[in-house]
Amino acid sequence: MKTIWKTTILGALVLALAAFAVPGASQAASGFYDGKVITLIVPNSPGGRMTRYARLYGPYIAKYTGAKEVRIVNKKGGGGVKGTNYLWVQKPDGMTIAFTSVPTLILAQLSGSEAVQFDATKFVYLGRAATEPRVMVVGGKNEIRSIEDVRNLKRPFINPSQGTDEDFYTLAILADALDFDLKIVTGYEGQADTGVAVIKGDGDGLLTAWTYTIPLIANGDMHPILTIWTERHPDYPDIPSALEIVEGEKKAGVQAIVNMLAMHRGFFGPPDMDPKATAALRDAISKAAADPELQAEGEKQGLILLPSDGETEQARITQITDASQGLKPVLKAALASIK
Repeated sequence: MKTIWKTTILGALVLALAAFAVPGASQAASGFYDGKVITLIVPNSPGGRMTRYARLYGPYIAKYTGAKEVRIVNKKGGGGVKGTNYLWVQKPDGMTIAFTSVPTLILAQLSGSEAVQFDATKFVYLGRAATEPRVMVVGGKNEIRSIEDVRNLKRPFINPSQGTDEDFYTLAILADALDFDLKIVTGYEGQADTGVAVIKGDGDGLLTAWTYTIPLIANGDMHPILTIWTERHPDYPDIPSALEIVEGEKKAGVQAIVNMLAMHRGFFGPPDMDPKATAALRDAISKAAADPELQAEGEKQGLILLPSDGETEQARITQITDASQGLKPVLKAALASIK
């Protein structure tokens, strides 16, 4: 990871923490969680980055709530939908919460997926741990070297996918906005599996986080062709952002996706969660994000930390969902294409 990108991330972290740091050292839980066990559902792979973030935060949430333990439980399946359905029906007593990619939940709901049993606008949002730009990459030995090459392919662009997560839906929206044929191949187990498929040439490319791909780009295994963010990556200024090249009415949909991705890795609880539990957890997650030991451990693990408070994320969810209604036909078509 180059210095300029790391500096940008750390600078944003300082600003984010300054915006929502809670003064004082007293526990906001007021004893609500003292000696109790909080179950943190992660509807993703046990070995994936989402679980690594959850395990990073868990001990500090316990520390600042007074809980005996934050017990992490993986309930993977359906691109995060299975575990989120489980949370939807839990008691709103604050004893069970979840952590995953919030955009995945919104997009799955907008797609009309029959697997979705929840309403993402009704969850109680507790805080964001991190977000980062996404990037569209191709295999290092692939003949495709730019997004224009993708648009000019005489065949569909083949994407190995781990399921209906935010990358699945985002790529479908990009294909519609940029007018290229897309073939999504599902059945892969996690990011590492899809990455190997692209490197081996079993697929053309995928969407993923910049931090995941930078080492692979450096050694020639992958090649970036498009950033999905508000601006270009500072270390790869020749790679355009999607917002630069999408024009007309389709641009609003891409903008909605970029806004959605800003929520990314977040904590949330069941609808109508106990107000005391909500206040305690929002306070604890904010304090955890500001804890120097957590920050040091996150940096050691290579985990970007760009936090945001629960109130901000709660306000954002409704705005994003309302602005994304026009994406429904594209998302439904993407879902139908893999059935």
